[in-house]
Amino acid sequence: MTQSLATPSRDHALDGMRVVATLLVIVIHVSAKGFGLMSERNWWAVNAWESVARVSVPLFFMISGALLLSRQHSIASIGRREWRIVLPLAAWSVLYLLWLRYAGQQHTDWPALIVSGPVVGHLWYLYALAGVYVFLPVLAAFHQNTTLRIQLFCLFFWFIGASVVPLEIALTERRVAGIDWAALHLYPGYMALGAVLYRYLPAVPRRLHVAGAWLAWIVLAVAIAVATWWRSHTLGGANETFYVYSSPLVVLAGVAAFVALRALGATWAPEGTFRQRGIAWFAATSFGVYLIHVWVLFALDAKGIDYRFINPWLGIPLLTLLAAGISALLIRILQAIPFVRAIAPR
Repeated sequence: MTQSLATPSRDHALDGMRVVATLLVIVIHVSAKGFGLMSERNWWAVNAWESVARVSVPLFFMISGALLLSRQHSIASIGRREWRIVLPLAAWSVLYLLWLRYAGQQHTDWPALIVSGPVVGHLWYLYALAGVYVFLPVLAAFHQNTTLRIQLFCLFFWFIGASVVPLEIALTERRVAGIDWAALHLYPGYMALGAVLYRYLPAVPRRLHVAGAWLAWIVLAVAIAVATWWRSHTLGGANETFYVYSSPLVVLAGVAAFVALRALGATWAPEGTFRQRGIAWFAATSFGVYLIHVWVLFALDAKGIDYRFINPWLGIPLLTLLAAGISALLIRILQAIPFVRAIAPR
């Protein structure tokens, strides 16, 4: 099966998907404060929203795969991409360390601390992306020079090795087969998966297929929530085994969400409409919003505004929108300042 590898300079459906993924990341961080409080009356609201939102990071990697694996890459182009990650990572790490110092947490040897890992949790994504980018030529060559059949064959065993086996080990503390699956890394696989979905599936499948994708995402989100409750109840405390991005339920939900959101973006916000312009405006801030939103949540929490400021079933999405709006406006201001805009690239 042969199709063009040309990627449009701007795919508005992927812009919309990126916006949704950014909002869902914020949902996770808004909800996180309540996840460990299983005795609270509204714990199921936290669990439900967390379960819906777990596709966020898989979507980010799949979007990157859809956009990048059809292109040619050189050492110079990889260096430029790495710089667009490393500079914001270093800058925001320092800004968060300053905030933590203001909040009373003292840290020494900041350079070593930044090099060793994320100073705040959500910055892990940039470390992971920096590692994956080094292997873009390998991933792109695999995608461009192998048949769909071979790609699906490899993705099937990636799913087994990077998703099913880790769950097996988490649940049973052993594994049935002694095969070493270490070569099948999770995040490069997500990029390869996104490239395959983007290249071989139509932007707008048949209505039945789109409906099936939405239904699958809903069913899998419910399954994640129920499995999380079961595992947490069994262990006597909140447990994230079925939340992690390697969870088979999360992988499958990510596939469903990619298909559903791409179709939605292609039909709901066509080129030139007000909706499309609004999505493009927010999409241009999405990387910066990812970087800054935790600081915004810190600031709101210090004012007593958290996921319980009203009933969490409504409070979580409303606080997400509030934090996203504040973050986007702050990033737009930073993007308007020469030199400073480098730490919040579009």
